[in-house]
Amino acid sequence: MLRKLHSIPGLVAALLMTIVALTGAVLSVNPALEHASAVHPDLAPLSVATLASRVSTSVPGVETLMRRPSGEIIAYYHVGGEQRASIIDPVTGKAVGDYRPSPVERWLKNLHRKLFLGDAGRIATGATAAFMLFAVLSGLGLLARRMGGWTHILAPIRGDGLQRLHNETARAVLAGLTLSAMTGVVMSLTTFGVIPEGGTQAPSLSVSAITTSPMPLRQLSALAIDVSRLRQLTFADAADPSSVIEVNTTDGAGYVDPSSGRWLAFQPVDAWQRLHGIVRMLHTGEGLWWLGLILGTSSASVPLLATTGLLLWLRRRRGMLKLACNVPAREADTVLLVGTEGNSTWGFASALHAALTRAGFRVHVAPMNDFAAGYRGLRYLLVLTATHGDGDAPQSAVRFLPKLERLTIPGGVAFGVLGFGDRQFPHFCGYARTVHDALTAKGLDPLTDPGMVDRQSEPEFRQWCTGLAERLGVSLDIRYTPLLPPTIPLKLVSRDDYGADKEDMTSVLRFMSAEGARSWAPLLRRRLPRFETGDLLGVVPPGATSPRYYSLASAAADGLVEICVRRHPNGVCSGYLTDLRPGETIEAFVRPHACFRPGAGSAPVILIGAGTGIGPLIGFIRHNVARRPMHLYFGARDADDGFLYRDELKHLVADRRLRALTTAFSRSGSRSYVQERLVADAQSLRTLVAHGAQIMVCGGRRMAEGVAQAWERILTDTGLSVEQLRAQGRYVEDVY
Repeated sequence: MLRKLHSIPGLVAALLMTIVALTGAVLSVNPALEHASAVHPDLAPLSVATLASRVSTSVPGVETLMRRPSGEIIAYYHVGGEQRASIIDPVTGKAVGDYRPSPVERWLKNLHRKLFLGDAGRIATGATAAFMLFAVLSGLGLLARRMGGWTHILAPIRGDGLQRLHNETARAVLAGLTLSAMTGVVMSLTTFGVIPEGGTQAPSLSVSAITTSPMPLRQLSALAIDVSRLRQLTFADAADPSSVIEVNTTDGAGYVDPSSGRWLAFQPVDAWQRLHGIVRMLHTGEGLWWLGLILGTSSASVPLLATTGLLLWLRRRRGMLKLACNVPAREADTVLLVGTEGNSTWGFASALHAALTRAGFRVHVAPMNDFAAGYRGLRYLLVLTATHGDGDAPQSAVRFLPKLERLTIPGGVAFGVLGFGDRQFPHFCGYARTVHDALTAKGLDPLTDPGMVDRQSEPEFRQWCTGLAERLGVSLDIRYTPLLPPTIPLKLVSRDDYGADKEDMTSVLRFMSAEGARSWAPLLRRRLPRFETGDLLGVVPPGATSPRYYSLASAAADGLVEICVRRHPNGVCSGYLTDLRPGETIEAFVRPHACFRPGAGSAPVILIGAGTGIGPLIGFIRHNVARRPMHLYFGARDADDGFLYRDELKHLVADRRLRALTTAFSRSGSRSYVQERLVADAQSLRTLVAHGAQIMVCGGRRMAEGVAQAWERILTDTGLSVEQLRAQGRYVEDVY
């Protein structure tokens, strides 16, 4: 529900919010420009009396003085029947130039405040501010859920490129947008009288003719106030003996007797007027030019947030599949419930639904929130669910567990749970485990242990389905076809082979854009998609429908695409790639993997890889131009055929891009594993961790599990654990 409440304002008012935000961003620069161009007096205090005296001497016929929020002093007077306005130097009281309000600024203010539509436009912009405030606050709630609670709101944000761009931008500008939207709502309500604006500024005054001669302005005691408190001063009319001086200040407004210098009447500002003044200052930045720039920068992000938000919404909509032959709940013998945050789980649910239907089951598919009584013929309850944030329920499953507690499920029902998530998150598939435990406690019989799918891995999904089919006593024909982004042609330009005479040879493959392979480098870089080291190259081999992913050892700035591939027996994609000859092309796409990057700053980085897992790690080392301390632990089977990038690594050590290289070979030399070398260096590694080191692991799942166990031993007595480091973004993995 919270996601819907967040999306609705953005979809309904995206265009208006963009217009109001962009015009506000442009207008926010004006207070800073005015402050920079204004003539400011010395640090010595300057009274209104002194300023008025100087101006009246230097500008004959001056009628009104106005102090703008920027500190700029404007004098109004008539020359030949025409009103003039001049900018005043408060130190000398002399005019330093004509004051001409910008027509562009006036046009922008009209568009920003009322869309050139009068009161109807004011209502529209007020509603837009309310929509903005609602979108910001609901987005804050969603971000807190995603991060695992308010205490983790500032932790590193994980997810793909589009999600991180939207969430990181929103988090950075959240305070500014909240202040702008909130003050905009208050100003709109004040305009239409919903919130009182306050009493009249000037008190009523009835005076008889003043016959005594006026005192010099410099001597008027009522004007002995600092000029910073002045808003406007209207001089007494020399031709009218009863004329008085009108003064408007930040404290109130009143009249001054020019012959005695005393206040004839004064009305202080009330609470509503003071509140309205503060709100206006906070919204416009007038008087707080630096705040105006901050709010303007925040407002300038709204088009980006609106665009990325729309793209994320469209992506979720594309993931919602319409299922054929979805049996009504009361007629089903198998109920398949789906818990998802971004609708990506629906593709897997659709494939499982179709396979079960072909196997003769009557299957009903629904979101987990729709779980209800009335499953009369229910025999099997299957749950496919993602995890949100710190082990919480995803959007379509937030009501499932409360419903489960209340409902009675017929006896003899068996269940299976498959979780989807990302191992980078501390509570990987945590909600799936919670659901499995809750169903077990309800008395249902588990068909299998809870399955876990990392980053929508099709092999892991198929493996769980195979186990499910065995328990059901049937054969399931899973036909899962993921939605793939557009591919680009890549031409193989070079390759380095290790163990070429072996069945499980390893190759380092380098590709260039097929369209630009003969072009010079700058053109080539523009034709390659944007990617960074550690992102994933998706390759769909001929005759296959699902991609295989390979970690990139290069970035787009390098002008080539580099991956490491180990040939597996009967491996479709690895065999296809390692059989390529220079000049041949493949179709591929890049999937961002932003959560596998060295963190910002200069803290040490401990890189741990085995076999082809060295791919992204050497890319990080190559780009370590700042020479931050990087320590590489690399493991392979033997030093002759498995030591990838041997010569380049030696050069990188000499170049200080790599501080230390530690190797472990399981079938040659001292016959050791990389986790054993880690434990042997426990003391030095603990020191690095104490200095804020980030740990990056890339390789097979068994290796990663062994490395994690080694780190638990290393971290003993430090007060830290692998889970804690994961939560801090200091222990990240790229596991396959």
